[in-house]
Amino acid sequence: MKAKFFLALLAFAGLTGLAAAQDKAADLAIIANKSTKLDNVSTADLKRYFKAEKTKTPDGTKLVVVACDQGTPERAAALAGLYAMNEAEYSDYFVEATFTGAVAAAPKSLASAAAVKAFVASTPGALGYVKGSETDDSVQVLKIDGKLPGEAGYKLKVK
Repeated sequence: MKAKFFLALLAFAGLTGLAAAQDKAADLAIIANKSTKLDNVSTADLKRYFKAEKTKTPDGTKLVVVACDQGTPERAAALAGLYAMNEAEYSDYFVEATFTGAVAAAPKSLASAAAVKAFVASTPGALGYVKGSETDDSVQVLKIDGKLPGEAGYKLKVK
């Protein structure tokens, strides 16, 4: 009887872990270089960072924002959740903001989530995004409004 209970408990734990991994895969993780002092960022500040309205962290570190190329699920999630724009509006926003001098340039676009993660890992002040399931200890995953990817109530979703 004890063996059956133990096996059932292990199976439940495994299924619970799988569900958490699936939830994390559906979330857009905001990643930063490990040297950052950022840990918990409000949604409002995060949007300002990605729109280049705020270019430095509270401790004065200059941010280098990086994005996935057009057509990736991560980019679509970022456009919806961080910018509240479609591709054309995003392009127009950064053309106008660059022309008026409001920003220096649009975020650098990279071909894949792996490239984004590698860039963020190797660049002090870098900030980017990948699916929650693609994070590892080479980067710091930021809490957004106190939540990490995979936690109940996390708002940035990949469709």
